Amino acid sequence: MKKKLDREKLAKQAFEECASPDTTVRYGVKRGRPFWNVESTQFMYVPAFHFTAVRCCGRYRYTAIDEQGKEHSFEANDCCALLTPIWAELPEGTVRLTVTALNPDGSDYAPVGARTFFRLAPFPADTPPKVCPYKESAIKAYRYAMSAGFIKHWLKYGEPDPHYDLNTYPSKMISALVEAMISYAKICPEDASDAMKVAVNAADYLISITPRGDDPLADLPPTYHFDFCPDPEKYGVISPNWHAAEAHKGTMMMIYPVRAGLAYLMLEEATKDEKYYAEALKIGEYYLKTVESNGSWRLVRSTATGEPVTENYVAPIEGVVPFLSALYARTKDEKWKKLCDNAVKYTFETQLKSYNWEGQFEDSPLSTNYMNLTHYAAVALAVYLAKQRGDRDSLELAKELMRFAEDQFVVWKRPYPWRHLAPDGGTPYDTSIWHTPAALEQYGWYVPIDASTANLAYGFMTMYQAGCGDLYLAKARALTDQLTRVQHEDGKIPTHWMNTPDAEANFWFNCMFESCRTLSLMSEYEEDET
Repeated sequence: MKKKLDREKLAKQAFEECASPDTTVRYGVKRGRPFWNVESTQFMYVPAFHFTAVRCCGRYRYTAIDEQGKEHSFEANDCCALLTPIWAELPEGTVRLTVTALNPDGSDYAPVGARTFFRLAPFPADTPPKVCPYKESAIKAYRYAMSAGFIKHWLKYGEPDPHYDLNTYPSKMISALVEAMISYAKICPEDASDAMKVAVNAADYLISITPRGDDPLADLPPTYHFDFCPDPEKYGVISPNWHAAEAHKGTMMMIYPVRAGLAYLMLEEATKDEKYYAEALKIGEYYLKTVESNGSWRLVRSTATGEPVTENYVAPIEGVVPFLSALYARTKDEKWKKLCDNAVKYTFETQLKSYNWEGQFEDSPLSTNYMNLTHYAAVALAVYLAKQRGDRDSLELAKELMRFAEDQFVVWKRPYPWRHLAPDGGTPYDTSIWHTPAALEQYGWYVPIDASTANLAYGFMTMYQAGCGDLYLAKARALTDQLTRVQHEDGKIPTHWMNTPDAEANFWFNCMFESCRTLSLMSEYEEDET
């Protein structure tokens, strides 16, 4: 769909939406909806904060000092009011907010609370343009991957490169590789033979290291695996990624076997080899046997006993639901549909109700409520609502979910001027050297990532496809354009957009493949510049 957009008009619409109480993110209400933003540091849409009421007072003054030192204030009867009266006039930048309880005569009675945050700029009219067509960018990235040593190793030896440290996450990385090579073969028939050979070799290796028989986690591909690695002490290099994997040794994170299952189903469709379907079915059977009464699964299990080792539950909408949907489409067996429907029900009754969009990553510690939010499950639910339901109420809910993701994880212009600690404890990352527009990954790694940018672009594109308006297309294009701008001449799309040598070296090919997917899908929607 090659259509020109009125960017000035859409930027005005975006500004109005960000300042309106009717198009804000689900805000907390005392003795009602929970305040999900207790750990949040930036806001694009008008927020409300949880402050404790002063029992003898019924009036409160809100005072915000912007980055230039200008004061903005209003009064309200609620100590947790939306900042609507001043939000539109607050400029981009750091804001120091205080709330004061008032006497009946309007004089100050007592301080109630304070909050410092960054007021993000809404979607602008002048995001930078793409530097090459989207499909061309995707093909360049795929070809870069095929030239890389860790992919050549799969092609030549049929096993992971022992010196590529991220291979210690086999379910995640190998599943992503299989899916990516199948996609690459479709858009580049001239490279399909090698791409499919990599896909088959990678899947067969993952099957070969899957535990069987009496193992408590039999038929589930491992989340962490080290047998292919050289002794890191003898090798002389112990990377942060290797250390992170080792810290979780002896466990399995239950969001990853389903990713392998989905990759197997895709590979069966591409090769017609039913052994991959058989592997996917075994994974599905395990989830069928271990589902909890709430419709989800415990997030982490011990590989020694198979028992849960955490109270956290899987966020199923992102990975489990697509896998179970694919199993149902393949088998027409109603048990998979029922299991899938219950997982969706869990998402509505638990995550949507609490708005605790917990970050679940194999290299990160688990968190308590609201400590480490991310956009992935929220965007996945928005996509599900737009594609699988599509009625008016579902689309309104999907819009709110996308506003949350944008509010907390998209930076259109200047990011919060804080300094993120480097993973090795070295020089902190200065946000002034970030590449934007971009999307950040999670509170625990609040930095611009290509896969996060691609995920938000995909969500916006899906909303546009569902008939939600041109602003979604404009946002999808702006983020996808940036993918082409950060891409190197050799085709590499870096994972971290922080413009530092160590960030450049920390490259996750699964993230680049996520970018390739969005670039390929968006190729039908890029703007005609002729």
